[in-house]
Amino acid sequence: MTDSNMHPQIPTPALPPRPGTSGATPAPTYPGMSSGAPQPQQTYPTYPSQPSPSSQPYAEPANNATPATHYADANIPPSTPAGGAPMPNGYGPQQPIPVTVVQQVPAYKLKTNRSLLKYILLGLITFGIYDIVVMYDVTEATNMVATPHDGRKSMNYLLMFFLFGWLSLGIAWLVWYSNLSDRIGNELQRRGMPREVSMADFWLWCILGSLIIVGPFIYLYKLLKATNMMCEDYNARG
Repeated sequence: MTDSNMHPQIPTPALPPRPGTSGATPAPTYPGMSSGAPQPQQTYPTYPSQPSPSSQPYAEPANNATPATHYADANIPPSTPAGGAPMPNGYGPQQPIPVTVVQQVPAYKLKTNRSLLKYILLGLITFGIYDIVVMYDVTEATNMVATPHDGRKSMNYLLMFFLFGWLSLGIAWLVWYSNLSDRIGNELQRRGMPREVSMADFWLWCILGSLIIVGPFIYLYKLLKATNMMCEDYNARG
C-alpha cells in the first residue's frame, strides 16, 4: 500500500491575483455608484459669515440722540403732580423730618435779684461790705456769660478794690468800670436784647452825672438791671 492511498491529496484554492495584473479583480460597486466614473465631492451647507467688529466699538452717541422714555415691561412709579401733592401708594416727594434742637440749660443758676435799693440800704448797714459782695458777683457773672464769646475777662473786683484801685490813684477804677459796662452791653446785644448799659453810660452818668449827685445812682441802676437781664437769659438758654 502506497502513501497516496493512505493520505489523499486535498485541493488547494487558487490565490487572488496581484494588483495591477491582467487578472485583477475589479473593485466592488455599490448601489447608485457607476463603475469607472469619478465620484462627486460631498457638499456642505454654507452659513452667513459673522460681521467684523467696528474699529470703534464704544463710540459716543450723537448729540441729538434722545434717551428712551418708554419701556414696555418696566414698573415705573407714577410721577408727582406739579402742585407737589403726594401721589397714592406712597409715591411723591418726601417731607423733611422736623428736628428739635434741645438747648442745654446750665446747672448753676446765676442771681437775678439785684436791686439798687438793697445796694444802698444794705451797704449802709454793713458799712460797704454788701456793696463789695454785689460787685464781685457782677464781675464773676459777666466773666461766666461773656468770656466764652468775647474772649475777655474782667479783673477780680477784690483785687481792684483792695490793691490796684488805690495804687493807680483811681485810674484803674475808671478803666475797670468802663470795660465792664461795655462787656455787659455787648453781651445783651449779642443775645438780641436791648443794650441797657454801655461805656457811654458810665462816663455820662457816673462821671459827669456826679455833678448832679443822682448821676452815679442812675448808672448803678442801669448796671444792676442789665446784669439781671443777662443772667436771666443765661439761666434760660445758656
